[in-house]
Amino acid sequence: MSTVKHFLQHNPDLIGLLAFVRVAELGSFVAASQTLGLSKAAISKRLAALEAHLGARLLHRTTRRLSLTEAGLIYLEHAQKVCREALVAEDAVSEIHSRPRGTIRASVPLSFGLLHIAPWLASFLECYPQITVDLHFDDMIHDLIMEGLDVAIRIGDLRDSSLIARCIATSRVVLCAAPAYLEKRGRPQRPEDLHEHDCLLYSLVAWGQTWELRRGEEKFRMALVSRLQANSSLALKDATLHGAGVLRIPEFAVKQELQRGQLERVLPDWEMNDLKIHAVMPERRYIPKKIRVFVDFLQQCWLREEEALG
Repeated sequence: MSTVKHFLQHNPDLIGLLAFVRVAELGSFVAASQTLGLSKAAISKRLAALEAHLGARLLHRTTRRLSLTEAGLIYLEHAQKVCREALVAEDAVSEIHSRPRGTIRASVPLSFGLLHIAPWLASFLECYPQITVDLHFDDMIHDLIMEGLDVAIRIGDLRDSSLIARCIATSRVVLCAAPAYLEKRGRPQRPEDLHEHDCLLYSLVAWGQTWELRRGEEKFRMALVSRLQANSSLALKDATLHGAGVLRIPEFAVKQELQRGQLERVLPDWEMNDLKIHAVMPERRYIPKKIRVFVDFLQQCWLREEEALG
């Protein structure tokens, strides 16, 4: 049973408060219903009772939109704090003598998730039989609170936020291309030579449009004008394997292809900034045990893979 559902079952007096918070945060009775495991009718009834108790309307409701009243805006800030602290207290006490349990809803980048998380899931589920995992694979940046996510894996610089972040891994960034492409177009000897090559662009991040390289005190920076860009690093890797051009990509995504000779490092004497891989979690004073063991497990899996691949 999820923490929220367990909380609702044992704290019926706070159901209306939590229902109001979820409706206000998600902007939808339907979304709140799905998150809380309550019917839309039950949520409406609880909210009506809460408004009657307060003697104030908290929400403006029409068939097209939902918005907070002035009283609702004031009440939401305090209600969020109460619900957050109550859930934290529930987690802390219930986990003293129990094994990790519940559902983990996580967002993971597509390539990292397929290469470095999916292969280990069976082992994780075997270690923790009372945990259920609901993974969402894509490269988009999700709002953890709005979407009800417990944790997200993010690669690269983190935006300023109130999220809790823990670095679980670091990966080098490399330039690579297929040997056949380099035989045909020539192997770059200096960064300036990249202007004569087809450079592939990962379009989801700002740094994807500019490549910065360094060698000792030497530095080189180039803005890309690419004939091929995509929002999927897996798609770009596949295109690179088939000779589309030179790709900037985290080493973890192409390590096996480099070792097999399917791809070749370009300008191997030059370095690019490493990428940090973080697990980010909503701001909570107490992180549930199920999330802690999941993040610990992912970090250990990364270390084992690094040791195995050398």
